[in-house]
Amino acid sequence: MTATFDPPRIFAGGAEDWFVLGVLLLASVLAQVFLILRNRHPDNVHSPPLAWLRATLYFCVILVLSWATGVLKVLVHRPCVEPGQQSDPLWLGLTVLWAAATVWGYVYWWPRGTLTHGRRLYLVPQVLFGLAWGFCSAQLTLVLWALVEDFGFARWITAVLVFFLLSGYGQIYQSGWWDIHVSPPHNIRATNAKKVLFAHLPFLAVGLTHFTLFGNALVFAGFHAIALACSAVAMRFPPFWEQDGPVVNRETAIGV
Repeated sequence: MTATFDPPRIFAGGAEDWFVLGVLLLASVLAQVFLILRNRHPDNVHSPPLAWLRATLYFCVILVLSWATGVLKVLVHRPCVEPGQQSDPLWLGLTVLWAAATVWGYVYWWPRGTLTHGRRLYLVPQVLFGLAWGFCSAQLTLVLWALVEDFGFARWITAVLVFFLLSGYGQIYQSGWWDIHVSPPHNIRATNAKKVLFAHLPFLAVGLTHFTLFGNALVFAGFHAIALACSAVAMRFPPFWEQDGPVVNRETAIGV
């Protein structure tokens, strides 16, 4: 299989180009709003308005990286499933296995080790946030794929390298920033390792195997969007209009 992504060298006037220009303009406005609102909230508490702003700015950065590496172009212009794949038994089997890993990991296992601390269910904003979170998280994985792919490695080597890069990045980003400044406290120390072992790793392993063999970028993004929508609902991610929550720090990120 040839390289999946072809990083754009110039502005081509496509829909994704204008979309990214809008993303850049939105990010510049949201950054100013964030700087204004930040002084109105204590630094050491979970603030839903600031969490949504931080997350949206993070998503904007990922979208720009996705555009710059050619990932966004593939998501916009390439078909979700290539001709003939839906009749391929291996494609069907891996897709069903991926769906099973998603349901097992993010509908059953992940919520079992997650606390809500009494937060309310707001289904629509939580699902919408999770879909955006998952769609952008998938693009970050594909951005890493596009960068590693440029070295000319075989697809399986690229997949293994991306897996290890994500493992290292995830530990730093998740416990050092996201779970402190974006997600509300939800972890249980005793179940953190099990959530990684029995939810995240199987999901990612099957997903990267599927992408390595078939290159369905939009399917990859879709599964991630569904998985993290389930996570956002399970942790009862507070909508941006909610009041500030409890103290957050490295200890609360690790869990109770």
